[in-house]
Amino acid sequence: MLGEIILPKFRKHYKSGNHPIIFDLKKSTDVKKIKKLLSEYNGIRVVDEFSNQVQELREVNDPGSILKDILEMSSPKISDADGVWVFYPWNLALVHVLSKSDFLNLKHSRNNNLISKEEQKQTGMLTVGFAGMNVGNSGAICMALEGVGFKMKFADFDTLSLSNLNRFRASLTDLGTNKTTLSARQVYEINPFLKIEQFDKGISEKNIDKFLLNSKIDILVEEVDNLPLKLELRKRARKHKIPVVMVTGNGSNLILDIERFDKDAKTPILNGKLTKTVQRKVSNVKHLSKKEIIYLLRDFIGKEFLTERLCQSFDRIGVDLAGIPQLAEATFLRGAVLTYVVRKIFTDGNISSGRYNFCLDGIIKM
Repeated sequence: MLGEIILPKFRKHYKSGNHPIIFDLKKSTDVKKIKKLLSEYNGIRVVDEFSNQVQELREVNDPGSILKDILEMSSPKISDADGVWVFYPWNLALVHVLSKSDFLNLKHSRNNNLISKEEQKQTGMLTVGFAGMNVGNSGAICMALEGVGFKMKFADFDTLSLSNLNRFRASLTDLGTNKTTLSARQVYEINPFLKIEQFDKGISEKNIDKFLLNSKIDILVEEVDNLPLKLELRKRARKHKIPVVMVTGNGSNLILDIERFDKDAKTPILNGKLTKTVQRKVSNVKHLSKKEIIYLLRDFIGKEFLTERLCQSFDRIGVDLAGIPQLAEATFLRGAVLTYVVRKIFTDGNISSGRYNFCLDGIIKM
C-alpha cells in the first residue's frame, strides 16, 4: 500500500515497470527524456562504472595488454554519450553500460575457451520457455549469466511467499511479487538487452499455444505443479518438435528428465516412466482427495527414484509437514544442470532422451 502512495505519478509515466528503459544519449530525444527523468524524480541512484568497463573491454580485445606496464597504456576519453544508460524503474537505478555488442562481448568474455565463440553464438540465439518459476528462476538466472538465450518466456501465476525463501533467490522486500515479474527483474539486471515475455497468469488452454509457438520456443523447461498441464505441455511440445527438460529436487540430489521431441516425435511422454495407473489418475485428478493428490505427485516421478527421507515426507504432509520439503542446494544445482543441458543440446546434440540422476550424496573424495 505504501508503494501506491509514493509512486503513483512515477508508475503513470513508466507503465512498463518490469522492463528496463534504455537511453542512448547520442539521440537528442533520449537526452531530453533522461534530463526530465532526473529532474522529476528524487532518489534515483546513478551507477557509472563505465571507465572500468572500457578498460576491461580493451583487455578482452587485446589480451596482450594485461602484460604491459600500466604507465604504457593511455586512458581512453569517455563521455556520457558513450554506450547507453539503463534505467530500472523498480529500484530507481540508472546504470551506464557499454552498447549491446560491446556489453555482450565483455560480459561473456570469461566464458571464452570453456565455451567457444561459435557455441556462445548458437546458444545466444535461443528462445527458452520456462513453465513454472520456482525452479525456472534458478535456470533463467544461470542462463542469463552464461549467455544462453536472447529471449525468454516466463509463466507462473504464483507470488513469492515467506516459505519460498528457503530456496528461492529473493528477499523479504520481494514478498507478494509475482514470480515471473521477480524473475524478469533479476534477469534484466544481469542483461538489459534480453527480451522477456511474461505470462503472469500462468498457462491455460487460452494461451498455451501462444506460449509455445508465438514466437516458437526452441526448448521448454517444464516445472509446473499442475499434473494435467505437465502432460498437455509435453503432448503439444512433441507435436511441434520442441525438446523438454525437467529437473526434480530429490533431497540434496536431482532427477533430470530429457525428452528430445526435436529428434524423435515418437519419444514417449517422460520416456515411458509414467505408469498407466498414474496417467489414469492424472486424467481424473479433479475427483481425487487432497491426500490422494499428494501421493500422486510422488508417484508421478516414481517413489522408487526418490530418497528415503523424501519418500517418507509424503506420508507426513498434513500431519507434521505443511508441504513437500525442498532445499536451496538442490534448487541452485537445478539451475546449473538446466543451463548445462540446454547448452549441450544446441551445441553438440549428444544428450539423448532419458532420466538421469545427479547425486550430491554420492560425492567421492579424490
